[in-house]
Amino acid sequence: MAENYDPLKMCELRAKGLMEEFDSRSSDPSVVCGKCGIKANLPEHLHNPRPLMKKKLDNFWSPNSIYFRSFSS
Repeated sequence: MAENYDPLKMCELRAKGLMEEFDSRSSDPSVVCGKCGIKANLPEHLHNPRPLMKKKLDNFWSPNSIYFRSFSS
């Protein structure tokens, strides 16, 4: 019988050892929990969701970056 894990939050999944479900909900994270720091794809999977900030290094090599333009010329 398949169980329904939808109502469980990420910290509850981790505590129960349901790592396959945990991994599927954090494959492309866009939010982070302000309480425990777990990253998730959707805010409804966390108790205290906050937007996940991009790393500054990701922005250095974007086509609009001054760093990218100076190296590509």
